Amino acid sequence: MSPPGEGFGGFQARPSPSAEIDASTPFVAAGDGDLELLQASIEQLGISPNAADSNGFTFLHAACGYCRVEVIEWLLGLNKDSTIIDVNARDCDGDTPLHHCDDAVSAKMLIEAGADDQQKNEEGQTPLEVKEEELEEEDGENDSDSDDEDRVKLKELVAYLKSLSGGESV
Repeated sequence: MSPPGEGFGGFQARPSPSAEIDASTPFVAAGDGDLELLQASIEQLGISPNAADSNGFTFLHAACGYCRVEVIEWLLGLNKDSTIIDVNARDCDGDTPLHHCDDAVSAKMLIEAGADDQQKNEEGQTPLEVKEEELEEEDGENDSDSDDEDRVKLKELVAYLKSLSGGESV
């Protein structure tokens, strides 16, 4: 446990007096990229940074789903001295944080922290297969040849995941 008055990662928990922290707060904070609120809510609620909701969804899943690099970096940094964060945690659909990633930067951070890019979800899909399917769905919905920022990130993510498996989907 942290020394008195000191939170996870050396963070001094100072939640806003007007902020009401409940069980959903750290998940929302992780998805919003609000690192200070995430840290304060973990400390105030006295929960593990690897806590999961009833669907197996962790703070790392939330941060990866919204490309919150600062939050991902902090969570993965907690593993320096011991394994606190499970980078291969599976939600109720069998999806890992890597399945939820929407950018190559976040995916690379997970891979470097030991995430398994061959882990299959309940539908038997690897993260690469999930992202290829998302890209195909976007292709069907997109009448324009232009790529928006999210689509570019998704293409970069697919290319990165392909590079891990020798260039082809599994």
